[in-house]
Amino acid sequence: MNNEQFQQLIEQSQRHPLDAAEERQLRAFLAAHPERQTAWDDEMALNRLLARLPDAPVPSNFTAQVLAAVEREEAATARTPQPTWTNWLRLTSWRPATLVATLALAGLIPFFAERHRVHQRTQLARSLAAVSPVAQVPTVEMLQDFEAIRRLGQRARADEDLLTLFQLPQ
Repeated sequence: MNNEQFQQLIEQSQRHPLDAAEERQLRAFLAAHPERQTAWDDEMALNRLLARLPDAPVPSNFTAQVLAAVEREEAATARTPQPTWTNWLRLTSWRPATLVATLALAGLIPFFAERHRVHQRTQLARSLAAVSPVAQVPTVEMLQDFEAIRRLGQRARADEDLLTLFQLPQ
């Protein structure tokens, strides 16, 4: 037995006395969980006190009051207009407008995306057009002096004879 079943036994004991099988389950549960014994005792004491209370007096016009309340509720329901299609549209006029705006924006997204792609391709074409005259394939005349230009970048070794001539006597 778990706590949920224990709670069910408490609720059953409020409605009617427990039968033999329920009593056995209760004793087994309380033997396994002695800390719940006080909760059971408190519930049983409360049940005994509630059983001693006299029934609440019912007014002599109880039936008339119930019928009047039912009539008031029916009258309020009859006065409330039933929702129709036009009422729903009037009450929720922002929903169709929002739907139309959302659909319009969703339809425009591919258009603007294509415009953006075309703009990027145009910019790329302009950039290539500006660079292409500069980046021509080198001609034979340009390659004739390639070895001399390549050597300019190398470190030159110092001329030892020239350095000795420039040394000052001490």
